[in-house]
Amino acid sequence: MMWWMAGATAFMTQFSAWTFTGAAAKAYEDGLTVLFIFWGNALGFFVAAWYFAERYRKLRVETAMEVIKIRFGRSSEQVYTWISFPLTILSGAIWLNGLGIFASAVFNIDLMVTIIGVGVLVTFIAVSGGSWTVSATNVIQLILLVAITMTVGAFALIEIGGPIELANAYPTESFMGHDISYWQIFWLWCVIMMMKQTMNTNNALSCYRFLVTTNEREAKKAAFVTGVLFIIGPVMWFIPPWVTAAMNVDLMAYYPKLAESANNAAYVTTSTTTSRPGCWV
Repeated sequence: MMWWMAGATAFMTQFSAWTFTGAAAKAYEDGLTVLFIFWGNALGFFVAAWYFAERYRKLRVETAMEVIKIRFGRSSEQVYTWISFPLTILSGAIWLNGLGIFASAVFNIDLMVTIIGVGVLVTFIAVSGGSWTVSATNVIQLILLVAITMTVGAFALIEIGGPIELANAYPTESFMGHDISYWQIFWLWCVIMMMKQTMNTNNALSCYRFLVTTNEREAKKAAFVTGVLFIIGPVMWFIPPWVTAAMNVDLMAYYPKLAESANNAAYVTTSTTTSRPGCWV
């Protein structure tokens, strides 16, 4: 597989619709804090480009579980494989719930209909087409994601008057999160979170992203381009919820059906008012 396809897959599989619901809510409430989770991904992929991607590719295996088998034996491989089933199902449920909230707020589609429909569709694509089909759809998704989020982020900045006006208008008491009296705590959390994300992106289970490339050089290029995307992308993703917070929008008044989860619509609120509806269709 070519490096840009592997890079697109690595990027798109590292986050979900939760980014634009739950993570956007944290950006709305706590400012910069959530950004460092995604910059931790960037650091992790740069470390992979420097060291791990090449070495994982040299193993000449096809799945991450084979790496577990080589390192820890067949028993560990089987235990980890079967334990991963329920954990993966729970992770998928969280991702689908995030997508359901987003679709419900934007298109007024029932939450359960979205979860069941998308779950069936994704399963069908993965089972019928395999990794190549999934990678091809990831490339298409990446192109659409970059185009839409860049457009929405730019329109949101124009709406608020630019980055300086956004910084001035943002509630200062929540810039680093609520109830943080010492800035050292904020930066300590940032360092720990970036270390944690770096380990997550370079462990034996995450190495499948680099196993599909043609050679070691392609694996390093895929990791590097993913790191670059994770530096730029999150900034553009969280500009709309930052603008929503700066404009003091009452999200519960906009989305009464979401009740206490109304903050999950922070991205939707700004993006639907500052961009063309066709972007979301």
